[in-house]
Amino acid sequence: MTHENDLSLARRIAARDDSAATELMQSLGGEMLGFANCMLRDHAAAEDALQEAFLAVLRAIEKYDGRVALRAWAFSILRNKIYDILRKRGREPIVSNEDPDVDRFTDGGQWKSGERFDPWDSEAELKRVIQECLDALPHNQREAILLCGQSGLEAQDAAVAMDISYTNFRQTIHRGRKSVRQCVDGKLGATS
Repeated sequence: MTHENDLSLARRIAARDDSAATELMQSLGGEMLGFANCMLRDHAAAEDALQEAFLAVLRAIEKYDGRVALRAWAFSILRNKIYDILRKRGREPIVSNEDPDVDRFTDGGQWKSGERFDPWDSEAELKRVIQECLDALPHNQREAILLCGQSGLEAQDAAVAMDISYTNFRQTIHRGRKSVRQCVDGKLGATS
């Protein structure tokens, strides 16, 4: 399977066609920055990773052979840049599994005396809980969900970007989605 349009764009970039390079950056830049932001949780570091990734793409564009989507190839390079930044930090992202409201409820789930219920924006609360649950996932599961969910990569392209088999990717994203669902249900008290 070849990606003829991608290969054509890559050849134009390799021939120093500035408009082709701009086209690539405009079509992928926002999605790639969003992915880097979610993975690094630091906008400045995400911008640095994106810039380094685009430079690496431009330097290596002559090696692109069209066997995978150009988008997946570029995300793979970005992913490597993100891991470089994480290694420089000397750690994987730290995730808290603690519920900040745990001390506000009795074992039966009722408000403790003296605590008041303040209405909240349920949509914002759901988004916060989902983000907490995503943050609690193992790194590879969170990455798989972000690549498909936020960045919009097809599953096969996301597997290429993560440098894993398609079967492994499907298992990873399934486990991640299941864990998020269970986590959200547990935090919001939903029944399945």
